[in-house]
Amino acid sequence: MANKSRAVRSDSVVVIGLGRFGGAVAESLIRLGHEVLGIDGNYEKVQEFSGLLTHVVQADTTNIETLRELGVTEFKRAVVGIGHNMEASVLTVLALEELGIPEIWAKAMTKNHGRILERTGAHHVIFPEAAMGERVAHLATGRMIDFIELEDGYAIAKTRTPEKFHGQTIAQAELRSR
Repeated sequence: MANKSRAVRSDSVVVIGLGRFGGAVAESLIRLGHEVLGIDGNYEKVQEFSGLLTHVVQADTTNIETLRELGVTEFKRAVVGIGHNMEASVLTVLALEELGIPEIWAKAMTKNHGRILERTGAHHVIFPEAAMGERVAHLATGRMIDFIELEDGYAIAKTRTPEKFHGQTIAQAELRSR
């Protein structure tokens, strides 16, 4: 259970749902030096993450009073990794929004699921399978070494330099005029 005797740092994150997505997010946050409160309804998942996360509890996150008792209101950021149970996902996001969590990230399985999450309070909706599928498609075509799509139609791509530009500066290659 969350340690209420110590104030939660502003860079702490609550991760709800410790499946493949939520578990990976929680582990990455720990590696980056953040405190993480992990919450899952599955006892086995809680046991799996008990030695890895700062705090981990088994709880029903659709219940706003349970979230309040766990000290979730002390967190500025929440990640909802619940994917296959759409009702639990939506009700959890709604409870977090009602608690006034400033930044809610939520995993969606479908476009409609994503729309519902946005309307119930998610500030950021993630479609992990679709995002990774698009990234792999860009990488598999051969020219791109890495690809990350940002919001509003922007992307960052790391590509291989065409051979005709090897040994040239950007000015010499006249990339902007081409």
